[in-house]
Amino acid sequence: MRYRRSSALKLMNVTWSALFCLALNVPGQVLAEDSVPEPALVFVQDHHLGESLGWLGYQVASRTVTFATIVDAVGRTQAQTLVQDELQSLQPRYQPEWDRNLAAAYAQSFTPEELKQLDVGEPAQPLANKFRTKQRDVGMDMKGRSSELLKVYVSTALDSALKKAKP
Repeated sequence: MRYRRSSALKLMNVTWSALFCLALNVPGQVLAEDSVPEPALVFVQDHHLGESLGWLGYQVASRTVTFATIVDAVGRTQAQTLVQDELQSLQPRYQPEWDRNLAAAYAQSFTPEELKQLDVGEPAQPLANKFRTKQRDVGMDMKGRSSELLKVYVSTALDSALKKAKP
């Protein structure tokens, strides 16, 4: 069985969405940029594994009282557009830290050699199986590292969208 990036990415997005949409009360961990192993960061960046930030941000934002307030002010469609636009414009500011946190989470579950094999895209069957079975661990680790980052990202976007929604 061949390892597929799209199915792995889909599995990770489902795992993260479930984890982040649960309680977001785990304090974030601060990581120095140089403490993330390079193979882990290369793996995350090469496979665009951190791209779920905007989508997760919207999932969290759309469940808030602030979002409901924006909907009351401008209607659902415009509220969605305002919040999505704000999240998109802020994403470049938060994406590097998000990617570093994700890389650090992968580095906790995989050796640098394993990450290099995963990055190439056709790991041996035991490693492909390990990759699938470790997604929950990576997701929980990522939640611990990035919950606070996600909160700040979402609240900043919501604050800006709210200001634009009010005359």
